[in-house]
Amino acid sequence: MALDIKKANKTYEFSNLNVSEIIASKAVGKDILVRNYANNAAAKVAGLVNGDLYHTAGVLKIVYIA
Repeated sequence: MALDIKKANKTYEFSNLNVSEIIASKAVGKDILVRNYANNAAAKVAGLVNGDLYHTAGVLKIVYIA
């Protein structure tokens, strides 16, 4: 499994190890800390898109298609 990110008409592919390192980084952690939403719907209303990370009272979650 790998992560593909499309940005500005370019696709970037990351291996599982790369994704683990990205998620474990301090920058991502600090970004997720401010994203405390009750549920998927609340996260989407706040502007997050499918695949974005957020948390509910410390439980890590991913925005998904509902």
